[in-house]
Amino acid sequence: MSDNSVSYQLQQYGQPPVRVEHVIPQPFAGEVLVKVSHAGVCHSDVYIMDGYQDLGDGDRIEFTESTMPMPLTMGHEIVGEIVAVGDETDNNLIGRRRLVYPWIGCGECVSCKAEQENHCEQEPRILGIFKQGGYSDYILVPNSKYLVEIDGVDPAWACTLACSGLTTFSALKQMQPIKSGASIAVIGMGGLGLMAVSMARALGIDNIIACDISDDRLVAAKEIGATTTLNTAHPDSEKKLRELAKNQLFGVIDMVGLPATMDLAIQACMKGGRIVLVGLQGGKIGLSLPTLPFKALSIIGTYTGSLAELKDLIPLAKSGALAPMPIQTKPMKCLHGTLEALREGHVMGRVVLEPENS
Repeated sequence: MSDNSVSYQLQQYGQPPVRVEHVIPQPFAGEVLVKVSHAGVCHSDVYIMDGYQDLGDGDRIEFTESTMPMPLTMGHEIVGEIVAVGDETDNNLIGRRRLVYPWIGCGECVSCKAEQENHCEQEPRILGIFKQGGYSDYILVPNSKYLVEIDGVDPAWACTLACSGLTTFSALKQMQPIKSGASIAVIGMGGLGLMAVSMARALGIDNIIACDISDDRLVAAKEIGATTTLNTAHPDSEKKLRELAKNQLFGVIDMVGLPATMDLAIQACMKGGRIVLVGLQGGKIGLSLPTLPFKALSIIGTYTGSLAELKDLIPLAKSGALAPMPIQTKPMKCLHGTLEALREGHVMGRVVLEPENS
């Protein structure tokens, strides 16, 4: 094994990642060194590169005020081969290919002890955000328990399960149980939205309405399992959505997160319905508070998913019931171009990068 590794690092916010050569990190007690073979590109990395998260009305979270390190190697959808382990770690893991669970918490707070490390607020150690991530030849994982077996699953697809797959799986679980005969809608047919359509079909949901402003993406959604589709650029999209659901739209998963998409969800949902917000595009909505009790409406924000949920998802992927989303593989040097394509909405499905040493 060469002593050198290549990573694509942010040197400062607002600038593109740059190629950096450095010494391969070595695992200490309990740690695992993974040679990255596949790293999926997520839209959240665009926000990290820009250095802020839009909250609407001029408000935003400035990442310069966070505990995120700089320079930072992003990338949280990671599959690779274990090449070294620290003390107190099973040597038999070496040579195994694994999916990495990246949503790692402090391990000590209430959420972490409840096995919901993705909700950690004390000292999160999320790979690619608060710790160095997968846009690299190698990555250190703090404990082997965060490595998930994926034998038999295409690794280029498997890496996306750590974020888009896990997020949609958790969102659909939070929407359950769905009233018999009712429909659900998924707004936004990017990588997450297409995964949600596929996941909903695999979980046995019969009536799935895919919504987007792109006809090409809606075609892809129909191919992957949507019952019907709606172009929400239509001026009467709320009325049309109600009609497609036969006035029985129980749930909406909003993968966009804009005022227009949330307003559509709130207005179109039936009484007793549930809206799960995943998207982070930003903005604020004016909400009449009596609407919530009058409609017995639940609005749920969700953030990724737990390690247990990821382990529950893998058998579904292995079963063949979950249709893989469209995936493009590219060399790691295409990272910045991919991030810009995501910003402009020009990516269908997911882009997965392969390091120079793979």
